Amino acid sequence: MRTLLLTWLLVAFALTSVFGQVQKNEFVTGEIKYANDELLSGAHVSLHGTAKTYSGVTDSKGNFVFKNVPIGEYMLHVSYAGLTNYSENVTVVQSMPKLEIKMQQSNRQLEEVTVTTQKRTQRPTEVPIAITALTGNTLKNLRITEMDALSQYVPGLQVQIQSPNNASFVIRGVTSDDGDSRVQQRVSAFQDGISISKARGTAVELFDMERVEVAKGPQGTLFGRSAENGAIDLISNKPVNNTSGEIALGYGNYNEMIANGFINTPIVKGKLLNRFAFSYDKRDGFIKNVSGGTLNGKNTIALRDIIRYLPDSKTTMDLIMNYQHDTPPGTSFKSGTYAPKGGDLDPNSSADLGGGSKDSLYIHRDVWSITLPITRVLSENWTATSLTGFRHFNTDEAFNADGTVARALYFHEREKDDQFSQEFRFNFNDRNKLSGFLGGSYFYEKGNQEVSFQTNPQKFYTLLTPVIASKYASQLSQLSGAITQLGQLGYLSAAQTAYFLGQVPSAKPLVANGVANLTTNLPNLKPLLAYIGSSLPASMQQLLYLFDGSALPNSYSETYTNYNTTSSTELFADATYKLVNNLSLTAGIRGTYEHQLGGFSSSNSGSSILGYLTGYYPNVLSWSTAGKEYTASKDYLSYVGRVALNYLIDNNKSFYASVSRGRRPGVIDIGDAAADSTVYLKPEIIWSYEAGMKGIILNNSFTYDLSVFYYDWNHFQSNVLNTATLKFTPQDAGKAHSFGVEAGLQYRFYKGTSIFANYGYIDGKFNNKDENGQTQEYAGNTFRLTPKHTLSAGISYITPVSKTTYIYLKPSYTYKSKVYFEDDNTDALSQKGYGLANLSGGVTFGSSKLLYDLGFYSKNLFDTKYLIDAGNSGALFGIPTYIGGTRRTYGVTLRARF
Repeated sequence: MRTLLLTWLLVAFALTSVFGQVQKNEFVTGEIKYANDELLSGAHVSLHGTAKTYSGVTDSKGNFVFKNVPIGEYMLHVSYAGLTNYSENVTVVQSMPKLEIKMQQSNRQLEEVTVTTQKRTQRPTEVPIAITALTGNTLKNLRITEMDALSQYVPGLQVQIQSPNNASFVIRGVTSDDGDSRVQQRVSAFQDGISISKARGTAVELFDMERVEVAKGPQGTLFGRSAENGAIDLISNKPVNNTSGEIALGYGNYNEMIANGFINTPIVKGKLLNRFAFSYDKRDGFIKNVSGGTLNGKNTIALRDIIRYLPDSKTTMDLIMNYQHDTPPGTSFKSGTYAPKGGDLDPNSSADLGGGSKDSLYIHRDVWSITLPITRVLSENWTATSLTGFRHFNTDEAFNADGTVARALYFHEREKDDQFSQEFRFNFNDRNKLSGFLGGSYFYEKGNQEVSFQTNPQKFYTLLTPVIASKYASQLSQLSGAITQLGQLGYLSAAQTAYFLGQVPSAKPLVANGVANLTTNLPNLKPLLAYIGSSLPASMQQLLYLFDGSALPNSYSETYTNYNTTSSTELFADATYKLVNNLSLTAGIRGTYEHQLGGFSSSNSGSSILGYLTGYYPNVLSWSTAGKEYTASKDYLSYVGRVALNYLIDNNKSFYASVSRGRRPGVIDIGDAAADSTVYLKPEIIWSYEAGMKGIILNNSFTYDLSVFYYDWNHFQSNVLNTATLKFTPQDAGKAHSFGVEAGLQYRFYKGTSIFANYGYIDGKFNNKDENGQTQEYAGNTFRLTPKHTLSAGISYITPVSKTTYIYLKPSYTYKSKVYFEDDNTDALSQKGYGLANLSGGVTFGSSKLLYDLGFYSKNLFDTKYLIDAGNSGALFGIPTYIGGTRRTYGVTLRARF
């Protein structure tokens, strides 16, 4: 840690020395706006002289500055995709006045996308990272309001959302969606700079967005401790210095009701600005629950208010407040073994999950956050940023994990989490050779996940009978033979022999003809101990002792809770140095000191004989701590980093190559507290090797983004199913790798008409041997939720019918090849390749002061049936459950903007 601190201080000292020397020369400054006077950030500006060319990008306020420019004649060029290029002869003189430029719309050029992935505004070609950015206009045009829709348009990204309470993010093959409060994710998500990466709190609505950036590969240097394999950054629209607003209303099938919009108001012109935005989306479920209500629906309200304070020209302060409330109906975990009465096993048709009330399966979730970013321009070279964030979520979900009317596995999960973060960052840019940032951050998190398990033991025992029959197959066969022999020898009468043979446990169906199958009494085999007890193994003697014919109760419950407290302190530095005119080197490092505390406790709701069968006696599904909380802690000192080369062919085209190291934090898993079986999983390490090319050509009408990568994992963390304990056992000795290719293309070939196409190939697998040279549990298997091939394509057609009226049509199509839902790659728990078609269109009319849009939409146009998940908790008992994907939705919207 001391070496890391010394290195960081030396870097800070060197940079301060370099940038502390300010030369007194002429400056060329300017402000660039759209035609409607909105400030234009990310525009590329170049100043061409006879001896030297100066180039840069406008900042968030549309400003640019070139220093040390000799007096003389120059040609100024400004470009921004989607806008007509601007050129002007400029004479640089003493006390040069500020230039003011307005850009005009172009019908043949694509909309420019700027990114802030490297903590400064840049064009994508300047960033040596595989990054996909979708602007707010793109999100709106494609009607993307939910995070899972992003995977249709971002190569290498897969998003699976069972419900708002359970989101999985996959970037280039690897995911983590464990709801355990002690587990960190492999893919980080951020909302306006604040981490939202916990599985139960990540899914948020996408409304009034400036853009979404998806950075692929290890991004720990830029985004922190949990960005092992990538980061998703959600950036909201900020207040601007004019009065404007928008409201949209819509109605669709499944009684979908939509309302969203914003109002932007300058409270004090140029000083205090406010932007309030909202989103409401309610829809009945796609799946009818025979016992009452529907499942897999939606009911979300999301609010955001941003107050921007500009005390002077060098300081920007934002107060960002987000709130989201989700109350959809429950999730249809439908059994693939037992059909509902009068129904079938199709996950997309009606289910019967019992309960008799539409309110017995539900999700209640509240998420709110407060973010305070403050930016201060210290000098022409230095900018300071403070980013403070607090986030809280509280979830409550009730679900039926066996997927049948029996409701033998009914769970009630509550999770809450509080996060606080503070970052101080100093950005530097000499506007010539060197740019970057350095700083430090602190993160604190405290959360817990409480799970209540409720069952009817008469149904639960029936559920266990196939497990018992399989686990004790040889012993039960010997027992049947012994009973038969006792009858043959005359120790048992014929009636007794038949009776005891009938008591030998055998597999029974949990549901028969749509009705739960109850077992009211345990088998009565205890009397046999007097005859053959001494000849049986100890495990079988215990089983016969337990099977005494006693009556099973009709209710049982237990509750277990896991806890997590994490604090981390980080120091980081990242810099880009221009080696020669078009070749730059980027290097960064982030060091982390982390303290983790994990805990576990469980209630003892009275001993259950079933606990002997599952191995958790006196509980049934969790180790008993009699209400006592057991904790364990561990400290970690680690680093992540990257080195990258970026070669600019010109301002619009580049090649890059990078090597980076990513890390997933370790995990503290407390097993049987009495047996002191705590497992400390090592941090997972990934090395990434990547190269790519990107650019915009043909007069800014064609963009391309190509990349190839190879990943190598050590200490790969995975859960391996232990059928003896009915539990997933954590392991960290795994090795894995992945190879992939990604491509993204967009071309505007005619005014108002453009096409796009994305393709991704990923071959992600577990190695044959682990770190200890042992054959791995999943040797050679493909990562879960990872299709080998993904493809998306679409057309955007816009044509005027008058000066103020436009018609638009936007069809798109996405395809995914076969996906396994579990790492064991069972075909029964997979989804074969499928494609989805979407279509939207409408008419825009009105004036610049009041613009209307009347549109229609249809998602999954051809009502393709597919799965979004399979296996789940039911798989532990041999009855996997399945969740069907979104059915065809369609509707109309009316939008007004002023």
